[in-house]
Parts: sequence; C-alpha cells; structure tokens
Amino acid sequence: MKTLGIIGGMGPMATVDLMRKIILSTDAKSDQEHIHMLVDCNTQVPDRTAAIEGRGESPVKEMLKSAKLLESQGADVIVIACNTAHYFLDEFKDKVHVPIINMVDETVKYCVDSGYSEVGLLCTIGTKNTGLYQKACDKFNLKLIVPDDEEIKAIQDMIYSGVKANNFDYDTSAVKTVISNMTNRGAQAFILGCTETPIAVQMYNLEGNFIDSSQVLANKAIEAVGARLIKN
Repeated sequence: MKTLGIIGGMGPMATVDLMRKIILSTDAKSDQEHIHMLVDCNTQVPDRTAAIEGRGESPVKEMLKSAKLLESQGADVIVIACNTAHYFLDEFKDKVHVPIINMVDETVKYCVDSGYSEVGLLCTIGTKNTGLYQKACDKFNLKLIVPDDEEIKAIQDMIYSGVKANNFDYDTSAVKTVISNMTNRGAQAFILGCTETPIAVQMYNLEGNFIDSSQVLANKAIEAVGARLIKN
C-alpha cells in the first residue's frame, strides 16, 4: 500500500474531517490495513480567498513547502484539504514529483456519474470568483447554479463566523433560505464546495441533497494508494 500525504491547515478542522472520512471509508479490519497518512496541518498558509481577491499574500509558497515536506517524508500521493486552494495548484504541482489529486475535477466527475444535470454550489467568495467549479462543469457538460452576491455572503459568513470560529450557536436561517432559493432555480443537489461546508452541515443540522467534495476526495485517495474502499 502506498503512503498518502495531506496538505492541511486550511482550516485545521477541515483537515481532521478529511482524515476521519478516509479512516471511516477504508475497508480495514486492523490498524495495519489502514492507510499510512502523513499530514502537514500548516496553519500558516495565507488565506486563499484574500489572496484571490488581491488583498492578501499568495499561499503558494507555504503550500509548496508542505508538498515538498510530505514528498520528502515518503508520500506517494498528495491531496489538498481545501477546495479554494486548488486555484493555485497549477503554480506548484510541477515542482512536486508525486501526483496530486484534483478534488474539484473528481467532485464534478462524481456528479456526472451520479446522473445529475444541474447542481448548485455552496462555497466561499474565493472559490466562486476563481471559476474552478464552473470550468470543471463546463468540461463535463454539467450545468452549475452559483449563489448570487448576497447568497454567497451568507455562506461565507457561516464558514468564517460559524465553523472557523467554533460557534455552535450560529444562526443558519440565511443559509437555509439560500438552499431553498437555489433549489427553486433548478439545483438537483448541492456541491459542498468548501471543505468546511460539510462540517457546517453537521454542526448546524442543515438539510438538503448534498455532495460532499471532501468525501469524494477521501474515496479517491483510498483508491489511489491501493487500499480497499467500503462500498455503500
């Protein structure tokens, strides 16, 4: 079995959530049948959304440092526990000599394979502005319904003022309205396009037909290192 490297810290809870999903989705009957994971929970990676909007430092230097550290420690495959960070992947992936799984592409492929023709996107402003999911959906002929400016402010506030702040009492009524409105606009399911939105779903008991991008990544990581995936 190969060794998996995880570029984490964006944020720390999203990193732990990805690890948990990998462990729970691996068909293993002993410690030795689980995946050897190397994790760099690098909390010093500059904020991705701020960088994309031109009001913050680029995260590339720290992300590359994490990738090279994982590679030097023996990682055969690398994943990034952050959707928005994939905007910067092309800037450093050629400087690393092991494959890096693209969470965005794999999530869109999963939507297509699941038979969806129109999906909504719950994400940060940074992820929306990059067009990451729009480009991937165009590539696979999937219609993407994105939040408008006010809707995405509600989603982002839930992530920053709710999840990142460990605020379990956060009022999600605005986000629930966003989900309802996007459903009325044709969304058959919702891509959780920020690795902290699955955590929000659990923390606040949000209801909807959700596609968890970090779960898709976890499944692909399990297969990539040669472990057995639990079949649902």
